[in-house]
Amino acid sequence: MKRSKYLVPLSWEHHGALVNANRIKLGVEKKAASNEILQFVRYIWEHDLLPHFKREENIILNHGEANRIPKAIRERTIKEHKEFIDLMEQIGQVQKEEQYRELFQQFSRLLIAHVRFEENEFFPAVENEFLPETLREIGEKLKDRHVPACITWQPPFWKK
Repeated sequence: MKRSKYLVPLSWEHHGALVNANRIKLGVEKKAASNEILQFVRYIWEHDLLPHFKREENIILNHGEANRIPKAIRERTIKEHKEFIDLMEQIGQVQKEEQYRELFQQFSRLLIAHVRFEENEFFPAVENEFLPETLREIGEKLKDRHVPACITWQPPFWKK
């Protein structure tokens, strides 16, 4: 599916999110140290995902034309962003090692599903419902705020 050039920065970030979700999944499968995975999860949350969610909400969903997007799609986008906030709070309160692994798996699954939803439903709805000049305006705002995903990480816990 060809993405509007104005939403491409967010799609690049989605690609990085999928790479990182798979790193987490592999790290859990290979029984990497939870503290290594935890540092990574916290880093991508703070530097990649939370800023990404804020851009989607502040630039796209707070735009006057956002009400043209089907309500179910708008609500699901926001609901899933909130689920990540709640999940990060749960991760911060973990007491036992096995809880980390379960929450990391949940984080990875949710991230993969969320990216697929946004790429397959949310972004097409934005492209279909927003006026071309609005998409251009959004693209200008995103261009200056794009955050490349974490592509290097030491140690690469997912390779152990």
